[in-house]
Amino acid sequence: YVFIKISLYLTAYSSSGMKIFRGFYILLLVLLIGGPGSAQIKGIGLPFIVNHPRSNYDAGTQNWSVTQSERGFLYFGNNDGILEFDGTGWETYRMPNASVVRSVMAVGDTIYAGAFEEIGFLAPDEKGELVWNSLTHLIPEEYKNFDEVWSIFYDQGRVIFQSFLGVFILEDGEIEVIQPSGQFGFMYEVKDNYYVIDLERGLMQLENGSLSLVSNNPLFRQEDVTCIIPHNNSSLLVGISGEGFFLLDDQGMKPWGGAINGNLQQYDPYAGIRLTSGNYAFGTISNGVFITDQQGNLVQHLNRNKGLQTNTVLALFEDQRKNLWLGMDNGIDYVEISSALTKFDYNFNVESTYATVLYDDILYVGTNQGLYAQRKDELRNKYGEETEFRLIEGTKGQVWSLEVIDNTLLCGHNQGSFQIEGFRARQISDIRGFWSFMELPEHDDMALAGTFTGLARLQNRNGNWHLLDEVEGFRESSRDLFYDQHGYLWVSHGYRGLFRLDPSGDFSRIEEVRLFYDEAGLPGDLPYHIHAINGEMVVSTHEGIMQYDRSADAFLPHPFLQELFENKEFVDHMKQDDNGNIWYYTLDYMGLMRRLYDGTFRDIVVPFARISDILMPAFENLFVADDANAYIGSQHGLIHYDPTVINDYFTIEEVYFTGISFFGNKERDTFFLDGPGIKNNQNNPPELPFALNAVTFEFTIPMYEDPASTMFSNRLKGFDETWSEWDEHNFRDYTNLREGDYVFEIKARTALGIESEVSAFHFSIAPPLWRSTAAYIVYVTLLLLAIAATVYFIRRRMLRIRQREKIRQEKKLAHKEKLFEAQTALSEKEIMHLRNESLKQEMQHKNKELANITMHLIQKNKMLTGLKNELSKLLKEYPSDSPERQQVNNLMKKVNRDLQNEKHWSLFNSYFDEVHQDFLNRLKEKYPDLSPKELRLCAYLRMNLSTKEIAPLMNISVRGVEISRYRLRKKLNLASNTNLTDFILSY
Repeated sequence: YVFIKISLYLTAYSSSGMKIFRGFYILLLVLLIGGPGSAQIKGIGLPFIVNHPRSNYDAGTQNWSVTQSERGFLYFGNNDGILEFDGTGWETYRMPNASVVRSVMAVGDTIYAGAFEEIGFLAPDEKGELVWNSLTHLIPEEYKNFDEVWSIFYDQGRVIFQSFLGVFILEDGEIEVIQPSGQFGFMYEVKDNYYVIDLERGLMQLENGSLSLVSNNPLFRQEDVTCIIPHNNSSLLVGISGEGFFLLDDQGMKPWGGAINGNLQQYDPYAGIRLTSGNYAFGTISNGVFITDQQGNLVQHLNRNKGLQTNTVLALFEDQRKNLWLGMDNGIDYVEISSALTKFDYNFNVESTYATVLYDDILYVGTNQGLYAQRKDELRNKYGEETEFRLIEGTKGQVWSLEVIDNTLLCGHNQGSFQIEGFRARQISDIRGFWSFMELPEHDDMALAGTFTGLARLQNRNGNWHLLDEVEGFRESSRDLFYDQHGYLWVSHGYRGLFRLDPSGDFSRIEEVRLFYDEAGLPGDLPYHIHAINGEMVVSTHEGIMQYDRSADAFLPHPFLQELFENKEFVDHMKQDDNGNIWYYTLDYMGLMRRLYDGTFRDIVVPFARISDILMPAFENLFVADDANAYIGSQHGLIHYDPTVINDYFTIEEVYFTGISFFGNKERDTFFLDGPGIKNNQNNPPELPFALNAVTFEFTIPMYEDPASTMFSNRLKGFDETWSEWDEHNFRDYTNLREGDYVFEIKARTALGIESEVSAFHFSIAPPLWRSTAAYIVYVTLLLLAIAATVYFIRRRMLRIRQREKIRQEKKLAHKEKLFEAQTALSEKEIMHLRNESLKQEMQHKNKELANITMHLIQKNKMLTGLKNELSKLLKEYPSDSPERQQVNNLMKKVNRDLQNEKHWSLFNSYFDEVHQDFLNRLKEKYPDLSPKELRLCAYLRMNLSTKEIAPLMNISVRGVEISRYRLRKKLNLASNTNLTDFILSY
């Protein structure tokens, strides 16, 4: 523990640039990682267990052995064959004789296996698919009836298969057979030494292809030996069915003095291994797994009641990440024994946890079902002793908080508040809903409590707390409280905002209430949460961490915490421990800002990623007892976190391709690849025909902590522009790819939130035949031939054209005179046409002049008419005998004369006749009764003027124009359905 603390100190210094410590720091870590403590196994709580039932892997119930390949894939000897698990999917490889596989052994990525009278190995074929390669044909004929193969070992190029009827040693393509005197028991490997039980002679050691006697103790000949594992440098720990465990050394055999020995004996141990940590793991037939230290003291005991699928364990295996795999009588279990996290769940009577405190060496856990407690010393696994938490009588129901005030433990409960003494509870108040408690620094014998309906005062009388009264003047729910140095009490409310209360001196009433919401620097988005950091109040909001500036009467970004949590989401909860570390919760995950010894902070998130999905939303709770014990509330119970447990969270396995299939809509052929050789193949990418322009990629990553949380992201360079969103799918399909070079890239993110390196597969799609290089050569050749043929035919055609042109020229000369005559006639016609055009242009010019004159007359008459009207009004204002009246009369006469001036009409007639081809004369001839005024009206209508435009020209009103039009219609004898204007225009 001291070494671990030193390593944490040196981590802090090294992160701040103090390089003088790095050499010793690295050496220390090497010693820790390489030594027995490198995979420390916790003895408090239960490790996380992942169950793989038969329904998941779809094979036999029993699993007899476990091994792991170099890639990290797991293989199990199963009743139905060799069972493979790559982290995302399962595959079963059956034996040729359909027998049970009792033993498996991985050498690199070759999987050796033994079954009933069958030995061999799984290895990839030319397509990369794993296929079974039998070795039985190498066994001499007289030894082929060898029954079951129970164990396999690899020793410096030799593969050793062991059955009860013989030991088969494969070396250089040949098999050597060693027979027992009568019958063998099981075989074991201990530090590169191989021991096998000969039931007639005793314990034998395999050396140089022969067996030598190690011990002829009668126990080896009478009972089944279940395990032989190293104990120390000079002794072996031997498990014997029905007899228990013994230590074997040069002095002989003696019973193992381990405290658990007697208990293991009654549950019939079937398998045992020594773990990297130096601890032992024993699998039993009837009571699960026992993990002990080297002295035989219990560290962990797991059985069906504690999360395993069954109590019968047939095989044990420690994987590359120092976690434990159990081959069960019914299923497969994965136990995370190397994790810093363990849990107290329903097996300990603990459900959803809302509050935790360690007080007076008793751990109290507030749940939704009541307050539970257990002594700290009883929390570590002790076989046969009660470790469950006990419900404290009278506290059944929802617990909200636990707080130690004035050396007493107070419990906030849905049914009121309680004072807790040991395993007893005394109710203080029956006011419903006590959220929290707070000491009052100015009143040693008083405490303030936040309730569903406001605040309450509690008083300590001779060590017993009593309800004094409810605080007047404030009736809002008060969950989070903070009393600042200026005498203000702050209360956060999730739906209203932040209250600042001004209490009276004795806190009996609230003198003033001020609500802060969407003002004074606070954002409009709720909630605001209060936290105490370094004795000061800070407020977490959706816009960062803020503090109240009294001089500015506003909330400003905290100068340090705002930057520290700058890239975080909304911080829902923060808690500072005695070492200055800040534990925090966002809406999605939990983290720890560990304070280093240079004052900076390191953000630690990865260890808690495993429990992100089960944390208590909105009711996060944490209790830090000391440097090695932190208790975290969750939906599934209480989580224990030990920071001193060293774990390499950042080493992550590679992403492997488990299958790449190319196919097409019409093609049936499939190009299939599998295995490690297909990854990062940029130096030898396959080229596929265009007919196989569709592809399916299957991939996996052998990470087994909560495999359902493993996510993948991928892209196909040459097709995709960006990486795909993270999802759990371990395959990707592409269809109708165009020709070109492609790179499929894949990466994974584990349950711990760590991303793997990118794995890539390079390939190219050849163009279709009609877009291939050969096709383009053919296209160019055909084009050149077409050009040559075109030139040839064009030349021949040109000769024919010349001949035809000569004949055509002669004909042209013959008709030349006729054409000349015709041209002369055309010239005369053109002259006439030009004259007509000139006349037409002249007519258009006169038409424009006529229009201008007409518009001039209209404007003039409008103006004169308006002037006449004004003069008429003015005339009425003067007496009849006044000289001014006489002057106005004179002006009106002049205006009238100008309106009746016929000179304008004569000019208009001349232009009108030129434009409209003597229209008025023709009209007079046909209708001699038309008066000059009616002729003028006809002229204006011929110009398509409106009634309003005609009125000023004729010096009459619009009504007068309408009457004139009516009279004109009568003289022209027009029918009622004939439009006058249309008639005049068409005349």
